[in-house]
Amino acid sequence: MPTLPLHADTYQDAQTDSDIFAECSARLRIAQQAEGENRNNAILALEFEDGQQWPDDLYNLRKINRRPTLTINHTRTMVRRVVNNMRQQRPRIKVHPVGSGADVDLADKVGGLIRHIETRSDGAIAYDVGGESAVKIGWGYWRILSEYVDEKSFEQELKLLPIRNTFTVYIDPAAQMPAGEDMDWCIISEMMKRSEYERKYPKENETEWREGAAGDEFKDWETEEQIRLAEYFRIAKVRDTLVKLTDGRTVYGSEFDKGAFATAGISIARNLEGKEIRRPTERRQLQWFRINGTTVVQKVDLPGHWIPVIRCEGNTLDLNGQVRRKGMVADMMDTARMYNYWRTCETEMIALAPRAPFITAEGQTDGHPEWRDANQKPYSTLTYKPTWIEQPDGSKVPLPPPLRQEPVAIPAGFVNAAESAAKDLMALAGMPHEPGVDKPGEVISGKALERRQALSDIGHFQYYDNQTRAIAHTGRILLDLIPHYYREPGRIQRIVNPDGTPEVLTLNQMDPNSSENKILNDMTVGRYDVVMDTGPGYETKRLEGAEAMIDLLKTPLGEPVAKVGADLVVRNMDFAGASDLADRLAPLTPQGLQQTIQQLPKQAQGIVTAMQQQLQQAQQVIQGLQLELKYKMGVIQTQEQAETQRHLLTEETKRADVLTKAQTAKEDTHVKAQASIAVAEIGAAGKLLDTHLAGKYDKEAKEADLLIAKATKPKSGD
Repeated sequence: MPTLPLHADTYQDAQTDSDIFAECSARLRIAQQAEGENRNNAILALEFEDGQQWPDDLYNLRKINRRPTLTINHTRTMVRRVVNNMRQQRPRIKVHPVGSGADVDLADKVGGLIRHIETRSDGAIAYDVGGESAVKIGWGYWRILSEYVDEKSFEQELKLLPIRNTFTVYIDPAAQMPAGEDMDWCIISEMMKRSEYERKYPKENETEWREGAAGDEFKDWETEEQIRLAEYFRIAKVRDTLVKLTDGRTVYGSEFDKGAFATAGISIARNLEGKEIRRPTERRQLQWFRINGTTVVQKVDLPGHWIPVIRCEGNTLDLNGQVRRKGMVADMMDTARMYNYWRTCETEMIALAPRAPFITAEGQTDGHPEWRDANQKPYSTLTYKPTWIEQPDGSKVPLPPPLRQEPVAIPAGFVNAAESAAKDLMALAGMPHEPGVDKPGEVISGKALERRQALSDIGHFQYYDNQTRAIAHTGRILLDLIPHYYREPGRIQRIVNPDGTPEVLTLNQMDPNSSENKILNDMTVGRYDVVMDTGPGYETKRLEGAEAMIDLLKTPLGEPVAKVGADLVVRNMDFAGASDLADRLAPLTPQGLQQTIQQLPKQAQGIVTAMQQQLQQAQQVIQGLQLELKYKMGVIQTQEQAETQRHLLTEETKRADVLTKAQTAKEDTHVKAQASIAVAEIGAAGKLLDTHLAGKYDKEAKEADLLIAKATKPKSGD
């Protein structure tokens, strides 16, 4: 922890060690009075959940009478179901920028730093312990502290620690907020080895802190090896002055170093009247003390706005000014006792009842001792002596063989009472309908089972919601403390990305490429807010994402996705070597190659960058040669194409001449043949015409001769 001097200008009356001790003791008694009943009920709930479910008087009486006291601990099972559901969907802190120099990229890096703090300190343990305590008894705690990175370092790291025993914490009863954001003081009892105490405080007496309430009583802690102490936190209201600077920032007057700001060209801003912009204010100063049984042994001023102790609530009721807290165990105690009682009575009645006996005639089992334990051992055969009864007429009739009586029936009233108690217990646990109570042979759809699970989650959702609020307040405290503990220039710091992969950054480093003295990864500036990411964790989302990606690869988008994001697809798959294969695929894409280079050491990054530049130059030379070669090849191809065209044109011309001459000769021959045919046809036609005319002339001549002869022939009688 940083060792800053305590500020004396406060409203707290307790300034001396003795006054601070008295103030702490008085406030402890205030907390004891306010929490007394809740603590007593919480102790009963914890013992009940652990299996001590019979009232002490009834348990002792039955033990004296040697009667059974069975405990069927459904309560623990119900609690585990709620707690494990919270673990499966543990809320995650996300950081959003608000202003004053914050941006999205820097907010992501601050979020990565918070994930580093959670990972380094196993913060999940703190969240689980506090959340489980809230489910069981109604409230739980975890805390934030700082420690040096190692024994050779001046750098400090923030750390989350669980508070396993909830009863060791006493907070301001006036705190109204669920996570205790508004508490003004808090006391935590602690155990320290006496050897460590002597080493740290050699001048102090080994007097132990002997005050405590139920669940934290001194008699339960006293050992020879350890000494009991108390940590006391309080918020002191310190008078101060708030001033506004010319660069827009506001600082407290106690933090304003005129010379240092003047060197940077910054001074106090003035209003229109020329007066400095300032006003009186109060700042919250966190003070921490370690106290033994008589006095303060250590005191430190701590940075931060809140007391770094976070409360996780369960069920809370404010009745007549008295705050009652309880978890889910308290409401199940009576029903669980009923179930245990009826099951015990049922078992007792059956166990104490005689086993089903055999009825035999006298002498039937003589010589056969197996009949004595036939109710306990499985014999394949049982042999008996036949017994004969003499009738009045002198005949003998055999008696029937031994006969087993009906076993003792299970009392139906006990069974019904136990079943009713079990149903009441499930309903009180927020799980009103379980798949096991379905009718035999009834088919239950997946949707129906999902609705049942949703109904079960709703029944105890307040625990998950309250844990989310507590983790959100944890994120706000970390955002408030990071500028104080991670402010060293050039600090090499690991951050954790949302997918769990680590990344190394240099914090608060001057940008060598900026002329405005810009600082890279500046953890000391910016205002941020916390937004919670709820639902399934990254691993579950990763598996669901892998299934969706595989389905996407079967679509037309599969080919482009595989080209630009093959490493993302493989990295989200759940098989051995998936990460190694993804690492090999990542450099095949520009984004993956850049991320791979950023993860290398600076010297390696410089070598790779130089090689990339040489490769780029070589690629540029190759591209130039390729363009020149392409140009020359184009010229040669153009020349070859022109020569080929010229040759083809010449050949086509020659072929055309030959064809023309052949066509002309053919046409001449055809014309001559046609002319010869025409002449022959004309000659034949002429001959035919001459023949036709000659025949016609001869016919007409003959007809004329006949007419003449007829005309010149003498008439008869002349």
